Amino acid sequence: MLRLKPYMYFYFRYIVFFLAIQMLFRIIFLVVYQNLAQGVGIWDQFLALVYGMKLDASVTGYILLFPTLALIIFSILSIDIFKKIIGVYTFLILLLLVPAYFTNLVIYKYWKTPLGSSVLDYLSTPKEMVASISTMYLLFLILMIVLLIYTLHFKIYRTWGSRPLDAPRKKSPFAAAMFFIILPSLILPIRGGLATSPINTGVVYFHQNTFVNHAAVNPVWNMVYSITEKDKLSNSEHYYPDDKVRAFMDDLYEAGESTRMVLNTPRPNVILIILESFGQPFIIELGGDGSAAPKLNEYLHEGVFFKNFYSSGEYTDRAIGAILAGYPSLPSACIIRYESKGQKLPRLNLALKKAGYTSSFLYGGDIDFGHIRSFLVMGDFGNIISDKSFPSSLSTSNWGVPDHHLFQRLIEESDNASSPFIHILLTLSSHSPYDVPMETVFAGSDQLNKFKNSVYYTDRSLGEFIETAKTKDWWKQTLVVLVADHGCRLGNMTSYEKRKFNIPMLWLGGALNTRDTIINNIGSQTDIPVTILKQLGLPSEDFQFGKDLFSNDSKSFAYYAYNDGIGFLLDSSHSIYSLIQEEYLQNDYPDSSLGLDPGLAFLQYLVSDFKEK
Repeated sequence: MLRLKPYMYFYFRYIVFFLAIQMLFRIIFLVVYQNLAQGVGIWDQFLALVYGMKLDASVTGYILLFPTLALIIFSILSIDIFKKIIGVYTFLILLLLVPAYFTNLVIYKYWKTPLGSSVLDYLSTPKEMVASISTMYLLFLILMIVLLIYTLHFKIYRTWGSRPLDAPRKKSPFAAAMFFIILPSLILPIRGGLATSPINTGVVYFHQNTFVNHAAVNPVWNMVYSITEKDKLSNSEHYYPDDKVRAFMDDLYEAGESTRMVLNTPRPNVILIILESFGQPFIIELGGDGSAAPKLNEYLHEGVFFKNFYSSGEYTDRAIGAILAGYPSLPSACIIRYESKGQKLPRLNLALKKAGYTSSFLYGGDIDFGHIRSFLVMGDFGNIISDKSFPSSLSTSNWGVPDHHLFQRLIEESDNASSPFIHILLTLSSHSPYDVPMETVFAGSDQLNKFKNSVYYTDRSLGEFIETAKTKDWWKQTLVVLVADHGCRLGNMTSYEKRKFNIPMLWLGGALNTRDTIINNIGSQTDIPVTILKQLGLPSEDFQFGKDLFSNDSKSFAYYAYNDGIGFLLDSSHSIYSLIQEEYLQNDYPDSSLGLDPGLAFLQYLVSDFKEK
């Protein structure tokens, strides 16, 4: 029995060591983002620590596999090298864990979701991945990671964790037998017990406040889980018989004959401007404060404004797929990141090319970010302009060329283009870290005021573009479509509520025959291609997830996806379903004749379509 004690003491301390690290970072997370826990009591925040231990135990179980196997071997052989081997192994585990936990602390500020497989999508463009972080802050983080790894390994593990191994160790068949029993039992913490279904992220969701649930999530566990599940889009998205879902979708997108024509020319130029993060909080007509976007709010009365308009997802790459290809966002995948699937999608610019349009895409940053370049190249854009198209001296922000330079280039491209043309511009200056070449308008160094300053700068640049464009000959034959890529989450706004996805879409330009008009029908970014093509009298059947927003026959609805689930909006109802919790967060949809929930039916059809592409 005495020969067993050093090994068991070490094993117990090893477990405590890694559980404590995970608990420490969860406490730090709660402290750092305490502003997001407004209205959440101390007890509920304590429960986040308790619930989070389920995933912590799973991570620890995985970590223990190798040491347990090694203890079986070395307790029989009594080889002193065991301590060195486990020491190296522990150091390597810390090299993985600590940077991951720090990464989660940093990205949550911008993504408002725990570390997951999405971070891998940006590894091919590391400059853009860290563009929101200043150089000094990045160096500080690296220093903190190094110091913490050093402290954990050399000051805590070596002096406390591995101390029992300093005692003389002899062969212990009894210890080998004990660890031989323990090894298979690690399956219990790893899979979360004896239940039929293995553990998943949803087991730690216990509160209506999304932030508190995210605090309970172990980011390392979530990262591995989301990577292994990423390409599966698990079969749990099969909720109803396929024939019922097909009938529902056919009815949902049934095309009508009546279309209100708002253009005064059959082949206008089209300028589509995608505005980074211009969400509901900045638009007066949507119930927001318009002080950060005065020009855009002023222009609302010069054209056709779509008031009940929603982004398809949470990120720019999802918006690109929705706006240009009419493809809805998925909670766990982005179709433009799958080149083999993306090449099968229709493109707005390709549909216009058949009618004689030339095309350009303008972005001031790295066009490879988020697989955007490959998506555009497969879409046969005639001209792709990015940061490399400008003098390096103009790349004065972390993301690239500031927006006013980009708008000036858009003027030049439009001056030199042959009509008809479609030009698409994606802004970037209102993306964190919000470094813009403009005097401060909203005083304060906090993130909210820096964000508002960046929105004000892009809005001012937009206004200068519009006023210049009005003096050009091509303005009279041009339709300008302004739309946000996604909304923004300010204050206590949750990650799933409809305000976060409510974004502006405004049609302007000399090609319009309608002014100061509001469209109240519910729509989304996936409706843009069909709506434009219908106005031009061009075929739009390839865009299966789009409807004509100017048709009285079109259904009034919008679907959106967030990281953990989906939302579905109708004129009189709104449902939100969490795929993690596998339950409704909100559902006031009445029973339908088809006997299904529209949001889940839509998701089931979308996932099936995605898998088949």
